Amino acid sequence: MLDLKALRCFVVVAERLSVSRAAPVLHISQSALSRQIQGLEEVLGVSLFDRIGKRLVLTAEGDDLLPRAASLVDQALDLSTRLRSMARGEAGLLRIGATPQTIEGLLSPVLVSLRARYPAIETSLVEGSNDFLLEQLQTGAAHVAIAALPQQHSFESQALFMGYLHAVVPECQTFTSGNSAEVGALADQPLLLLRKGFMTRKVFDRACAQAGMRPRVILESDSTQTLLALANAGYGIAIVSSAALRHRLAMEGSRLVALTLDGQALGQMISAVWDPARARSAVLEPFLRELAEHAVPGISCCRSGSPPVLP
Repeated sequence: MLDLKALRCFVVVAERLSVSRAAPVLHISQSALSRQIQGLEEVLGVSLFDRIGKRLVLTAEGDDLLPRAASLVDQALDLSTRLRSMARGEAGLLRIGATPQTIEGLLSPVLVSLRARYPAIETSLVEGSNDFLLEQLQTGAAHVAIAALPQQHSFESQALFMGYLHAVVPECQTFTSGNSAEVGALADQPLLLLRKGFMTRKVFDRACAQAGMRPRVILESDSTQTLLALANAGYGIAIVSSAALRHRLAMEGSRLVALTLDGQALGQMISAVWDPARARSAVLEPFLRELAEHAVPGISCCRSGSPPVLP
């Protein structure tokens, strides 16, 4: 097998055609450098230099090897540099899981800021429902996810913000005129919901069960944009999380109503989540720092006191 150290010695000598000038660059003695070149020639079974008096000249084989060896040595040096950067959390690959609304409302500016500060960190996105994202963490398809944790889990997490449930009510609807309403008041109202598996749907279904209310669902979707568009058009009442409304404060044809159960706001903590059973990449740390800077509270998010917890 070729010795990268010997190849680098050859490249440095070949570029200078002088052992005496190459030795200081490599920080070895001339005699040691000559032995490296001789050893490489023995391994390859060819002569790399013709020695004409005190001058060195590349042989045909040496001339052929030089660009290939130089490319290989450069790649090895680049790899070594990248590995050191990876150890410092300045380079590497991070697969991030998030719902579509989290990608739009939170991750978009985070990823742009992360790239500006750490251009050698590569990111890829895994999109799906909350339950799907937690499954991706367990299989290793995602390294970190922005998700709501179930009551029983084995993950580690960093809390980001509270996501509270709101009803987006068309102006034409006769539903309550106040800024908040009990979830039971939505009985018999036409509801637009996210599909099962999303945090918003799980919290809403649980609250409905506690209130003894069976929701009248006229649409289930993976897209908050779809729900909001239909609510704004007057088709029904959309149930969404405050996290999905962070960049949608200006809505036409509808208004926001905070949902409660027995007077308590409905919501759940959204966190950055990872699996401690898997090796933790050093690039996770800069990503978590960027998240902490951007994850400001959304609409009606808890600013003090304990967040509401559904039993």
